[in-house]
Amino acid sequence: MRRLLTFIHTSLLFTCVYANAAVVLQYHHVSDDTPTITSISPKDFQAHMDYLHEKQFNVISIEQLIEILGSDQTIPDNSVIITFDDAYRDILDNAVPTLKHYDFPATIFVATALVGSSSHYLDWSQLQRLQDAGITMANHTVTHTHLLRMLLNENQETWTQRLTKEVEDAQTDLEKHLGVTDKIFAYPYGEYNRDVADLIRKLGYIAFSQQSGAIGKSTDTVILPRFPLSGAYTDLSQFKTKVATLALPLENRFIDPIATDNRPQLHLKLVNTDQSLARLACYGPGGPTHIEHLNAHEVVATPVKDIPIGRSRYNCTLRHQSGRYYWFSQPWIRKNPDGSWYEEP
Repeated sequence: MRRLLTFIHTSLLFTCVYANAAVVLQYHHVSDDTPTITSISPKDFQAHMDYLHEKQFNVISIEQLIEILGSDQTIPDNSVIITFDDAYRDILDNAVPTLKHYDFPATIFVATALVGSSSHYLDWSQLQRLQDAGITMANHTVTHTHLLRMLLNENQETWTQRLTKEVEDAQTDLEKHLGVTDKIFAYPYGEYNRDVADLIRKLGYIAFSQQSGAIGKSTDTVILPRFPLSGAYTDLSQFKTKVATLALPLENRFIDPIATDNRPQLHLKLVNTDQSLARLACYGPGGPTHIEHLNAHEVVATPVKDIPIGRSRYNCTLRHQSGRYYWFSQPWIRKNPDGSWYEEP
C-alpha cells in the first residue's frame, strides 16, 4: 500500500509540473534567400505550423502567457507562443499567410531605428496592418545594439543611461506609431548579464532571451527562454521534441551568463525534493558534461572542453515518464582572452 501511495503521489506531482509549461518559438527570417544562420525556409516554417495545427497545440498570444505568469492560473498544457525578431519583410510575405490560415497569434520584436530603413525591413504602415490583423508588436531596442558592451570612455553610470535610452526610446516609438503600451522586451542577440537584467526588471519589462527551454510558473520573467529555430535548428523531428518540452522546476534560476572561467560550472537544484535529477543529462562543448550529484535533487555540471569565445550554452534534459523532456538551457558569454569583445560572425 505504501508503494502504491508513493506512486500516486509522485504521479500527481509530475502531472502538475507536466501541465505547467509553455514553449516560446523564436524565428528571424522566413526565406530561402537570407543568411542561413538567422533563417528558416518557408517550407520548413509551414511544416512547423502544420504540425502545431495537426497535433492541436494550444497556440496562445504573448499577452496571454504574461497574464498567466502573473496570476494564479496554471499554464495550459502544450501551450506555444510564436515570436519573430527584427521585423523583416519576409515575415509578411512568407510567414503571415500561414499564421492567418491557422489563426495563430504571433509577436514581432521590433528594433525601431531599422523600421523601413531598407527593403529588408517592414515599415510602420506594414507593421500597423499586421497589428490590426492581431500580431503583437514589442520592444527590441532602438538600434539592436549589444547591450553588454560599454563604449569608449563610458562608465557604469553613462552605460546604464544609454541602455535605458535604447529601451525606453524604442518603447516611445512603438507607442507613437502603433499605440503599444505593454512592456514586452527581447534582448538583442540574446545577450544579458545581471546588471542588464536588473535594469530591465527595474524598468518594468517582461523580457525574453534566446536560450532554449520551456517556461514554468517559477521561471524568472526577465530571462524567459525561447527556442531559436534558424539555421541548423529547423529540422521537424527536433521541432517535435522541443515544442513538447516541460519546464525543469529549479531554484535560483538566474545564473549570470558572463563566464569568468573557461569551463564554468552549472549548479542546478530542484525546487521540490521529492523529485530526482538522477537521470539528468547536460550537454556542452565536447558533448555530455561531467555531472556531480550532490544529492538526489542537486547537481553540478562541468563541460569536458572549454566553452568557445562568444555565445554558447549548456542544454540539460530529463526524460519525463510520458516520454517528453524537461529542458533547461544556460547561456554563456565568453570574451576574448585579453578581455575585449568578440566580433560577430
